[in-house]
Amino acid sequence: MVLLGSFLVHTGDAEVRRGLLRTCARHVAADGCVLIQREGPTAHTDVPRERVDPSGLTLRILSSEPVGDGVHSVRAEYEFPDGVWTQTFRSRPLSTEEFEEALAGAGLRVDAYLTGDHTWVRAVPSAWKPA
Repeated sequence: MVLLGSFLVHTGDAEVRRGLLRTCARHVAADGCVLIQREGPTAHTDVPRERVDPSGLTLRILSSEPVGDGVHSVRAEYEFPDGVWTQTFRSRPLSTEEFEEALAGAGLRVDAYLTGDHTWVRAVPSAWKPA
């Protein structure tokens, strides 16, 4: 099994996304799978928002602003009991069709959407067929 978490599939740079997915495809066994974490459908519209983790971390998405070519600049704040960390990163929203096309370009296909909001996906090599 290969894991591509932290919404990395949404990188603002299409070449980086292709490289990440090709790397996943190279490392997954022929009968294995790649678990991919995607942004939810409202990741760039339901802003600002906040989530409190049971560990004590509070995650805030403060803004998501278009910066051109379909890419957004996202500002996040992570509040821990002993400090606050902020981060700004680029993210490209992907429709289900765009996501599945990106997988196909790397020789992968969706085997299953694992959560109701489609944020976790199990992908398999395109040639893999379940027994």
